[in-house]
Amino acid sequence: MARVLVVGAGLAGLSAAIDASANGHHVVVLERSSKVGGRGTSQNQENFSLSYGPHFIEKKGPLWQLCRRLSRRKFSSQSIRLDKVEILGHGMVRPKGDISKVIENKTAIRQSDPSNKIVQGVSFLSSWNKKNSIRNKALLKSKLLVSNEGWIGLVGRLAAALDEIGVLIECGMEVDSIHDYGVNLKGGKRIEADVIILACGLRKAKQLISKLDMNRSKEVFSKSKSVTASIIEVGLDSKPLRGRQAIVDPDNNAAIIDYISIQPRLSASGSHLSAILVGGLKGEDEDIRYSSKEERMEKLEKFLDSQASGWRKHIVTQLKQERITVLESSENRIDGFSFSDLGIILAGSWVDNEYILSDAAVQSGRVAGKNIPKAMN
Repeated sequence: MARVLVVGAGLAGLSAAIDASANGHHVVVLERSSKVGGRGTSQNQENFSLSYGPHFIEKKGPLWQLCRRLSRRKFSSQSIRLDKVEILGHGMVRPKGDISKVIENKTAIRQSDPSNKIVQGVSFLSSWNKKNSIRNKALLKSKLLVSNEGWIGLVGRLAAALDEIGVLIECGMEVDSIHDYGVNLKGGKRIEADVIILACGLRKAKQLISKLDMNRSKEVFSKSKSVTASIIEVGLDSKPLRGRQAIVDPDNNAAIIDYISIQPRLSASGSHLSAILVGGLKGEDEDIRYSSKEERMEKLEKFLDSQASGWRKHIVTQLKQERITVLESSENRIDGFSFSDLGIILAGSWVDNEYILSDAAVQSGRVAGKNIPKAMN
């Protein structure tokens, strides 16, 4: 049995802790913020579960499977429908009554034609990256879902499982440095561990490891980058999308989805709009479109004004974030066991595996938790 310290209580960290504990190790989870979930956190306000940007769960993906395994209680979910997804300027992905267009769009999506605006819109909606086609087929096959529990319910299932097996989650604990014996926290507290799982995000992991081995850190994390977004989550007492479940503007990397239109169990009335505008800031992509995060947020608000007319007059509750990380990646595939000789395992959506986004985070966490011996000296 090893003493395992998991740094970060997002999806990767919680998943790692579950599997490490299931394999007989003593596990403690440290989280810098005041609550668990990371970017999967949501807040219940006025009967709306507001989260940090839109996202879909892939049916039978790692997150879906883990949530189902941890609880006998099944969660209700509905898939987004392509006949209710509009690609701005190019119509519905699956237009009703136009069989030839339906076949044309379906073929383009299956072939992942990068020049096709429908394909660009579908790719962006499914993964916030027009160059990534991994989840296009899932969307095409109605396997991208919205849960009636919201993110807070799904994260709650993972946290509840850890509570049941006695795994301690300590919030408000920020790791300052890693040492042979474990970690030092900001404030001077020292915690000992045999193995450390870094599930704290690419930037923080790189910062901590650089203090141990600068040269190897540069090599492993070379050409790594993060892409941010501005998001607006808003609960309305109206339905301004007029039956559409999503509107996507692939030219500007923007989208609006209505969770309630997809999953009516979330509320008996009104709309829960989740709007996102990705990238465009210096250092994030080649196309620098905004001088600041404030300018990008202004652009997102104008997008909402144009596509959800009158939304400002019907706000019940809202949550805005000018800058939140949505994609973390590296041109060099990062092996989660690159620093296992130092007693460190990496976990997160940026660690090399076959999935992306939340499923990549869960999968990497589970792999880390199942392979603790690889990092034991």
